[in-house]
Amino acid sequence: MNPIASLANQALLGTDRRLPDWPALEGPIGLVLGRIPRDSTEKAVLQTAGVLATCRLAGTLPEKVGENPPPSPEETTPEDPRVDLLSAILADGPERLQAEAFRRVAAHGRHLPHRLLPKALDCGRRCTALRPSLLAVLGKTGEWLAEKNTAWAFAAHRVDSESDNIAVWEHGSLDQRLVYVTALRLHDPGKARDLLIEAMKSEGAKERCAFLEALSTGLSPADEDLLEATLNDKSKEARQMAGRLLSTIPGSRYSQRMTDIIAPLLKTEKKLLRGTVVSLDAPLSYDPAWKANLIEEAKPKGLGLGERAWWLFQIVRFVPLSWWETQTGMTPAECLRWAQKLDWKDALLQGWAEAQAVQRRVEWAEAFLDTPLPSNGPLSIFDLLETLPPPLREVHFLKLLVDHQATSFATSTLVDRFLKGLPFDGPSLTPATASKVVKLLKQRIHSGELRHDWPLRQSLVEFACLLPRESFDDFARGWDLSKEELQPFAEAVSRIGIVLDQRAQLDS
Repeated sequence: MNPIASLANQALLGTDRRLPDWPALEGPIGLVLGRIPRDSTEKAVLQTAGVLATCRLAGTLPEKVGENPPPSPEETTPEDPRVDLLSAILADGPERLQAEAFRRVAAHGRHLPHRLLPKALDCGRRCTALRPSLLAVLGKTGEWLAEKNTAWAFAAHRVDSESDNIAVWEHGSLDQRLVYVTALRLHDPGKARDLLIEAMKSEGAKERCAFLEALSTGLSPADEDLLEATLNDKSKEARQMAGRLLSTIPGSRYSQRMTDIIAPLLKTEKKLLRGTVVSLDAPLSYDPAWKANLIEEAKPKGLGLGERAWWLFQIVRFVPLSWWETQTGMTPAECLRWAQKLDWKDALLQGWAEAQAVQRRVEWAEAFLDTPLPSNGPLSIFDLLETLPPPLREVHFLKLLVDHQATSFATSTLVDRFLKGLPFDGPSLTPATASKVVKLLKQRIHSGELRHDWPLRQSLVEFACLLPRESFDDFARGWDLSKEELQPFAEAVSRIGIVLDQRAQLDS
């Protein structure tokens, strides 16, 4: 590792946490560095960095003294022979295509060609979503190589068990510690929780909030005591985060307290001519005991809700959405239609929107997609799409494309945000949906309607990575590039053809 880069990383970590690894260099540079007094660590770090930076400006690149590293271990899998194809995909392919290539290599029980490893590791450095598929095809040589460059550390230090690299948790940056503890939550949530309990006692507000968010991985009733204790945290953000997480744990004590508050406000009556009528009122006064449950008395300035509506909104956002279905006997779609008729509809809809942003219920997401969303709320159309399973997601994506003018989104925005919400290892579009989307996009481009939608050119290339094999020809062919309206898309059409051809070769 470059000595100045090593010093920079250690300075970011904090010299009070761990003393720097001072560079051991030979020759005149080493002599100069040896004269720097180290009675003040911070001053010594800066002076050392200054010497190294001056050497770099002068064209000198000092190296650390040490023995040559041992050779890489013997490979246990064969090398993939498609060097040219994989090289082209790594050089120019969209990241989603690169992930597909890695998965195809792994499916054959192979590793990447050795000469492509630096390029592949650089791709993984830039795009974290690529890493799961990349790690499966690095082979022994790739892991060995990653240890020689800190930029590739993500591939060199894997967290597979609680004993793996505990130093990352003890001395790493906040991001590194979050990666560690989130991975630990997947296979040993109890151990991860114990680490977080200790960290919550001494870390700052920013760190406490980040660690609480890590609890969302593998969240269970076993985490309830930690979250309940955090309801008294000094940080408002940490308290709110704890409340949101508790509202997603079925039967949590916090959820029960919130439903106990809201239940007297919801009334069901049988009317002679109108049948069963469900009504909701807002609290008449503020109960000081609510403060312990994160319900504040004074509303923020500029909020478009009245005082009682403000109290109601705060209660609703922490009530499990399933409670409303049980108590009213309505489906989520019926609940949203019922809310539109109430005097307190703004407080109720905004509270439900915040609840859905945390609880991520599929049925409520579908219902919200057919309802105007509260302005400046926590939910967007794309948040709701990401909540849906793939078959439902693509159905609603197609509906949004067909009615894109009503949503006020550009076509490129709809396509791009849909793509960004899909995992790299997700399934392709179904042939029926893919055929309709391809036909719709090509019609609008040929009509000239989208000639000024510049971002769409890149989105189309990315979209080609989602198509099933049945739609390759439909998307690659039939572009009338002689039309003036299509000239802005000429390069994108060429790239689409290349991407689809490379995907076909990966299949062979």
